[in-house]
Amino acid sequence: MAGNKYRTLLKNSSILGIGEVMSKLLVFLLMPLYSSVLTTGEYGIASLVADFSNLLFPVVTLGVSQAVFRFSYGRRKDRPAAFTVGLAMLFIGMVFFVLISPLLSLLPRLSNYILLLGMYVFMFALNTLCGSFLRGMNEVKPFAIRGIITTAANLFFNILFLLVFRLGVTGFLLANICGDFVAVLYMVIFGDLLEYIEPKQVTKEFFVSMIRFSMPLIPTTICWWIVNMSDRFMITYMVNESANGVYAAAYKIPNIMLTVTGIFINVWQMSLVNEENKGHKWGAFFTQIFDGFKSVMFVVGTLIILLCRVVARVLLKNDFYEAWEYMPYLTTACIFEGIVSFISVIYIVKKKSVNALICAVSGAGINLVLNLILIRTSGAMGAAIATMLSYMAVYYVTTYRSRLLVGYREKLPFTALNTALLITQGILTVSAVKYDVIFSAVIAVVIFIINGKQVYSTVKDIINSKRKKPAEPEIKRETEEANEQNSGVNV
Repeated sequence: MAGNKYRTLLKNSSILGIGEVMSKLLVFLLMPLYSSVLTTGEYGIASLVADFSNLLFPVVTLGVSQAVFRFSYGRRKDRPAAFTVGLAMLFIGMVFFVLISPLLSLLPRLSNYILLLGMYVFMFALNTLCGSFLRGMNEVKPFAIRGIITTAANLFFNILFLLVFRLGVTGFLLANICGDFVAVLYMVIFGDLLEYIEPKQVTKEFFVSMIRFSMPLIPTTICWWIVNMSDRFMITYMVNESANGVYAAAYKIPNIMLTVTGIFINVWQMSLVNEENKGHKWGAFFTQIFDGFKSVMFVVGTLIILLCRVVARVLLKNDFYEAWEYMPYLTTACIFEGIVSFISVIYIVKKKSVNALICAVSGAGINLVLNLILIRTSGAMGAAIATMLSYMAVYYVTTYRSRLLVGYREKLPFTALNTALLITQGILTVSAVKYDVIFSAVIAVVIFIINGKQVYSTVKDIINSKRKKPAEPEIKRETEEANEQNSGVNV
């Protein structure tokens, strides 16, 4: 039984990884382009518009993307209703955007891009919604292909609009809009998504259930936006656009960890929903994978801190190079953001979206206070430190609340030791003390040693499970047949 869980996790992670890794490697492919074609000020404005779209995203979608996945996975007959409700909520949200657009036009630095902002939000939201529905149908391969198509389209349109037409910030936004449009077109045509639009299948009870699930996710996502993005707005207005451009570039490098872990977490969510739908207890399974996940994050994080100057030299041009100074603290922040995302899957699986809101509110409050204090005194470096401390605090809140729902084991002393080592490594690197590279390398070796056993153990279990013959049917058939007769909704 356990072996089959590992096999399914490995198989789906591999398939999703092909598409999603290619999609997210776009960050590396495009950073040299952005830093060569755009000034730090232009990139700061472009990032500001993109970041503001992330704030509007939960409002426009009414938090429905997660609901579409959760209410369609393993429940074949509910899929038309879930997809129809998702689209309806998205279009209601866009009407709201049109109504508030005159107010948005009053915002300095954004007023010239309101139309593009609306298009950006809508296409990204539609891409996310359709992708969530594909995952809900367990169509892992089409979901992965969607990532490849998005990558190719984004790369093509960025080259076209930035290098050929020299459209600057407008070209940056248009490239992303067109990339999302191509991905949506693929999903609609090859996923036959139009066949799932059936308003008659939507009952009042089902609609209310989805709303009750998704509504707490709106303020939750907004709070996470505050943790992730508010620092960039505050840097822009408290320092300047150029400082924000450099800071945004610094975030791109460690953020690749979240890109890769996001692939795994998507599959992880599917596996746990499958276990929950079948009534299985999965605390031990969660603990085993969680321990390995954390160890991998710490190992990758220490490598990024060790090599941050080299990576910045290769990927960042001109004035963007100084972004390396923020990377150590932002890397530690990304480690804890990934761990929090991993744990927070419990709230989606258990349909306890209010718990996710509580954790997000705590993070947003801490982040705002720290940003106000540290950006004023230390500029963009203060924002990096504030983000790191915020996610560390959210980690402890999330761990406490999630363990009340699932009895998994958490090794707090182990996490604290790794955290202390990473922060020490970061301080030595940023301070540029004599022989800091040697000290950083020594700390990296220590982190490798204390995490190596857990990484080896987890990888060994997954590889061994792959060699065994499956004892159960494929997850897609297994989930749907086991839950077809139990398609009621618990909120």
